Amino acid sequence: MTTPIMPIAIIGAASFVGARLVERAELLGDLPIVPIVRSPRSQGRLARFGARLALGDAGDAPSLVPLLRGCGMVVNLTLADDRRILGDVQAMYTACQEAEVPLFVHMSSAEVFGRAEEPELNDDSVADSPHWMEYAHGKRAAEAWLRAQPEGAVKVVILRPGLVWGPGAGWVVDPAKALLEGTAYLFNEGRGICNLIHVDNLMEHLVQLAKSPHARSGIFNISDAETHTWADFYRAIAHEVGVDPSTIRMLPDSAFRESRLSAVRQKLFNIAPARAVKRRMTGDTKGRIKQALRDKFSPPISEPQPISPEPDVSKQIWWLQGTARKLPSTTFAEQYPGTQLRPFDELMSASGRWLRYAGFENRDAAGKNS
Repeated sequence: MTTPIMPIAIIGAASFVGARLVERAELLGDLPIVPIVRSPRSQGRLARFGARLALGDAGDAPSLVPLLRGCGMVVNLTLADDRRILGDVQAMYTACQEAEVPLFVHMSSAEVFGRAEEPELNDDSVADSPHWMEYAHGKRAAEAWLRAQPEGAVKVVILRPGLVWGPGAGWVVDPAKALLEGTAYLFNEGRGICNLIHVDNLMEHLVQLAKSPHARSGIFNISDAETHTWADFYRAIAHEVGVDPSTIRMLPDSAFRESRLSAVRQKLFNIAPARAVKRRMTGDTKGRIKQALRDKFSPPISEPQPISPEPDVSKQIWWLQGTARKLPSTTFAEQYPGTQLRPFDELMSASGRWLRYAGFENRDAAGKNS
C-alpha cells in the first residue's frame, strides 16, 4: 500500500517554476499542493489552473504558520528583492519549525559559484569567492545561514539549479527574439559552458523529494544531464525558429565594457541610504531618474542616423558566457535513484513548438519550407 503524500506548500507559486509546478499538480493530480503567493495580483498567472491560492508573506513567519500546518514539505521559490533573500529564508525556516513541517527545500542557485573556475567544486563546496551580483550574495548568505542551523526536526535540502529554461522562460524567449532581430551574440565563439536545467527536470527533483519517505538534509547541484556550450544552446534555438546560426555575432571578451552610466547607477543605488530611498520611490520617479542619467551620459542624437540593429551587450550575458565548467550534479540521483531527467533534444523540440506558437519564427524560412 502506497503511503499518501502529505501536502506540499509552494511559497512563491506565481514564479515561473512555481506556476509550472502548480500546472503539473493540477494536470496529473498526484501531488497535493498549497500554492502561496504574496499578494492578490500574483494570482493572475495561476487563475487558469483553478487552484485555490493562499496569501502569505515569505518574510513574515506568523502569516505562514497556519498555511504550513499539515504539510510534509515546503518549497521556497520566491523571487523577491535580492536584499530580502536571507531574511525571507530565516522567516520561512522559523515558520516550518513552528508548523512542524519535516522538510524545507530552499532553491539557491549555481550562480553562487560565479563562473565555476575552481576545478574542485562539488555539492558540498562553500561559495566564498568575490562576486559582483547582489543576487549571488543573497543566495550565499542564505546557504550559509541554513548550513549553520543545528540538525533538528526540520530537515533542509538546498538545491542549486543553473539557468532554468523551457516554454515561456526568458532564457528561451530572449535568445529567440535576438536571433530573429539579428542581434544575437556570443563571446569567445560561445565556448563557455551553459549550465542549464529545464523547468520540468527541476520539478523532477522536487517530485522525488516529495515522494521520498526518508528525505534527509543535503545540498545538491542540479542540472540537465547533458553538457552544452552557449554556442550549442543558441544554435539549437536558431534551428527551432528558422534562423541561420551563422548570423550570430561572435564577440571577443574585450567587447564588453561597462558603460559610465551603468557604473554610476551601480554606485548610486548600492549605498545604504540610496537603497532605503529607492524602496520608497514610485515607478515613475525611478523612470525619471534613469532617463536623466541617460541624458547626462548619453545625450540624445540631434541629427537623423541610419538605423541598424546592434546587440545590446549586457554584463550579465558577458559574465554567464564566461562560465568555465559545468558543476557536478550526480549526487542527487545517487541518493534518489528514481530521478528521471528528460533529454535535451526532446525538451528543446517542445520549447521550439511553443516558440513558433507564440510567434517566434522566421516567416521567410517557414514559407520556403512549406
